[in-house]
Amino acid sequence: MNIVRSEAQPWTQAINRGKFSGRRKPLGGDKLSCGLWELPPGKRSFPLHFHHGTEEALFVISGRAKVRTPDGETPLSRGDFVSFPTGGPAHQIVNDTEEPFVYLGISVSQGVDVVEYPDSGKVACAAGKPPAGKRFIFHQKNQADYFDGEE
Repeated sequence: MNIVRSEAQPWTQAINRGKFSGRRKPLGGDKLSCGLWELPPGKRSFPLHFHHGTEEALFVISGRAKVRTPDGETPLSRGDFVSFPTGGPAHQIVNDTEEPFVYLGISVSQGVDVVEYPDSGKVACAAGKPPAGKRFIFHQKNQADYFDGEE
């Protein structure tokens, strides 16, 4: 058993690049991971993406935002729970309000994942957790042939 006192955990800047930003309080977990996230006004959580090996979910603690999918944007507010099954649809959280959006981010991983980013045409492959884990990101259009470089 592991008890984490979230009130005592400091916020850490997890993402801060252009229109993407977010502070996080890691709450723990190995295969079932959980973190408290704060998405500032006018920012997006991550690039639009979906996982082939990791299931994700979020529970809204406070504020309002929208979840963006290929079908459009759906409003979110306190008490809403959203699950994102493996294989899609692609998703992204957009805070277009004037207040922070705070949510509990939950994911279940087997330690190996493939993630697709429809807006940029990228693919990420990952095995293990940082810092020892491996992560490879490439553009789909740059895929090598299976026998490329083989004799």
